Amino acid sequence: MKTYSRYIAALALLFTGFAVFAQNQEDRDAARRDVFVILDVSGSMQDESKFANVQEYLDREVVNGLLKPGDQFTLVTFGDSAEERLSRPVNSGEDKAALVSELRGLQPDNNWTDIGMAMEKLAEILERREETGVRRVILFITDGINIPPPESKYRGVDLSVDERFKTLGEKISRGSWFLYVIGIGGQTAARDVAGLIPGSQLQSTGPDLSGVDVNSRITQLEEEERARAEAEEAARLETARNAGFTGLLRRLADGLGLVPGVFLGGIILLVLLLVFLILLLTRIFKTRELIITDDKETIIRQTAPFGGLTLNSPAAILPGIGNENSQILRIQRSAFGLTVRIMDTAAIADTSPYKKGGVHPLKGVISLANGRTIRITVR
Repeated sequence: MKTYSRYIAALALLFTGFAVFAQNQEDRDAARRDVFVILDVSGSMQDESKFANVQEYLDREVVNGLLKPGDQFTLVTFGDSAEERLSRPVNSGEDKAALVSELRGLQPDNNWTDIGMAMEKLAEILERREETGVRRVILFITDGINIPPPESKYRGVDLSVDERFKTLGEKISRGSWFLYVIGIGGQTAARDVAGLIPGSQLQSTGPDLSGVDVNSRITQLEEEERARAEAEEAARLETARNAGFTGLLRRLADGLGLVPGVFLGGIILLVLLLVFLILLLTRIFKTRELIITDDKETIIRQTAPFGGLTLNSPAAILPGIGNENSQILRIQRSAFGLTVRIMDTAAIADTSPYKKGGVHPLKGVISLANGRTIRITVR
């Protein structure tokens, strides 16, 4: 019954693990995205239709490609300063259409490119939002280098060495799941920004945004994350399956290339055989004392030997039934107990069950033909 209980417990644990695994998988697949676009709106973005191409890309690939119901979209623009232009959930096609309309209404008309303030604003928003279970996807898009207005605290600061930028980059990295820094053209600060934010990915592109494929990159990352989570879940389930006594049996069976049920059956059989052997050996080697008397109360006390004991013999004489030459019977010991072998059937009473020759189970009292009896007691 205990064995069955262990199997039931193991099955319950296994099914519970599968249920948790399925729930975790569902949670991973349904993880909400918080999508940020940090967009350069300096005047240089008008050149070569760069800004129009960015708007088209955000419409096609982000709003109508990446975003799904329940996601959050946040837009931060930077140029002369950095501003959180909008932040709202996306739950319907109407929400997407409104986003596209607002993105189409943006104009790159700023005179400066304050990348320091853009990073500061992004870090501030991420620090303010402390939700868990959200994948924060950030697209940082610029075509220029860091040229803040004269009044900016980041005026004349080298992005690549300034400690404030490094601190901002670490905050942004901690608060983001995927950060894609897109540099349009050959002279941009995108490489400096990516270098300051651990884990970010850099994509240099031309005015047409060729090679910018955020959806494929996010899909790949999600698949890798799912594969890691599934591997971790499988490892956890395997650890649970291999825990305790049943787990030990399973590992031993696997090591021998056997089905666990067959292996367990073999173990039970071996245990039963071992118990049988122990009982048998105990029975064989247990000290058995024979007390033999006749009706005259002559007593012989002797340990039952394995080779047998003959009445009468030099080792065991009952004078009332004869001398050592009167060999009437032999008491024999085996693994299955004590038996009596009649050696002289003429000496046995006709009414005795021992009258027939051969070997008989020891029943204690043997009647003789001369009217005497032999009583044999085993202790």
